[in-house]
Amino acid sequence: MDNLFAMDVQRAAIQAMETVYIIATSRNIDTIRGRYDFLLTVVPTLKSAKHHPQYSTLIQKALEQFKAMRPASVPQDYQLAIIQNPDTFDITEFYCGSLINAMKRFCEKQSKEIKGLKKETAKTKRISKVMDTIKVTRSELETKCISTTSYPTALNEIEKLATTFSRNV
Repeated sequence: MDNLFAMDVQRAAIQAMETVYIIATSRNIDTIRGRYDFLLTVVPTLKSAKHHPQYSTLIQKALEQFKAMRPASVPQDYQLAIIQNPDTFDITEFYCGSLINAMKRFCEKQSKEIKGLKKETAKTKRISKVMDTIKVTRSELETKCISTTSYPTALNEIEKLATTFSRNV
């Protein structure tokens, strides 16, 4: 087996695991968008290597490396899914769900912070900033997630967040 090939697959597996974790847990929409674009450049390496006879061995080595680099963290199901079955892992569906979950976390945090603000102008300015982020996220959903099965639900969730946030904060 070519050593460069093995290193490339292991690197791609570790990067994919790190990237999907960031996409799943961040509340920063710009971070998620950037990581999604990066993930789209990493996954083809895994897909093209998937049918190599040594793929499972390479993935196991990458997993061992990942655990050695992060001994306190346990790989999540979605992290394992993307490296074990890159052909069947629906990146766009995962991205769509992650965007909505991030918006919920973001809005919850912003709501708490706004309630702590004293000046009405500061509250208004913060609400405007949050509504802009909701707009960007809606646009991202409409652009990249329209083909997913969860798109209607995601769009409904983003609309509820916009309505609830603007009224109840």
